Amino acid sequence: MSGDTSPAFARAALLFALFGVAGCGKTAGRSGAPSEEPSLFEVSAAQRARLSLVSVEKKPVALPIEVPALVDFNQLRTSHVMALVSGKVDRVLAHEGDRVKAGQPLLSIASPDSSDTAANLERDRSALSTKRVILARDTDLYAHKAISLEELQQAQLDVTSAKATLADDQAHAAITGGSSSRAILRAPITGIIADRGIAVGEAVQAGTTPCFTVTDPSAVWIVAQLYQQDLRQAALGDTAIIRSPVLQAPLEGRIIYIGSSIDSDTLTIPVRIAADNPDALLKKGMYVSAEIIPAKPTETMLLPADAILHDEDNLPFVYVEASAGRFARRHVDLGVRVGDDFSILSGLKDGEKVLGSGAVFVQFADSLER
Repeated sequence: MSGDTSPAFARAALLFALFGVAGCGKTAGRSGAPSEEPSLFEVSAAQRARLSLVSVEKKPVALPIEVPALVDFNQLRTSHVMALVSGKVDRVLAHEGDRVKAGQPLLSIASPDSSDTAANLERDRSALSTKRVILARDTDLYAHKAISLEELQQAQLDVTSAKATLADDQAHAAITGGSSSRAILRAPITGIIADRGIAVGEAVQAGTTPCFTVTDPSAVWIVAQLYQQDLRQAALGDTAIIRSPVLQAPLEGRIIYIGSSIDSDTLTIPVRIAADNPDALLKKGMYVSAEIIPAKPTETMLLPADAILHDEDNLPFVYVEASAGRFARRHVDLGVRVGDDFSILSGLKDGEKVLGSGAVFVQFADSLER
């Protein structure tokens, strides 16, 4: 290398000199004999003052888990509306995208069932009216001792029974929306119509034909898939930060459900996050990023980002202090980034010291020696 006079080499040498590591050098293993130990890079005492050492130790840290996720309706605030009578759609009173209130008419259905209910209501109202007239007459007769107490009590019982029959028909009409020859399908909740599955003239079957999906868009579910090794870090109630290009700022949610079985195809377990969606910007089917922040910390090693270097194969490594002023490269397995630090999965032991600030310049000098 000493004969290289290219401009690039000259600039590199100047940078090397500016940061005071020009006197560094490569040394063999401690015994001087061939061994499996890596070669050591030596830094003079004067130059060591420009470097910082970081002691490796495990600390309790809440390691975030960042995973892709999918937006879904909050099923606790979503209703899949079906008619409770059979018949033919007469009028569609609401459409996709409409905001509706609970009880607002959505659909009119011409239905024989509804006609029967209307007829029953009229019959039972008339029967109740007749029995009330009979009760009033029998009450007067009993006062004049013209009938027995048993006959009066029977008239009272007939009125009570007629009231119960009418109330039952009224309840049936309220549930099915059929108090006339046309049944009215109403919105069960306040929200937005996300889907309409029926049109004028089409037939509906009671309890089976999907007509509308109404959802409250101010709240959504975020569904993520976690691998087994990440699952032990997540728990019900943990905070999750939701990010998406459509959001002006991240949303905060909470884990409300962790699946009880694993997907045999992806080897992942579903995790459901509930989040508010105040501006209704998140839509069903959107992909977002979910960062789960565990409430329970994990004992892990952390190193500052400037201590992590990469070799010519882009593999991460650090400079471990072997003795005073002598450092060896050590490859490490990186975990997630936590602020300005990286978690270290393997490659280091408690108590070891590695180069922190200034490690990149030692790498530069080391690369010249290699």
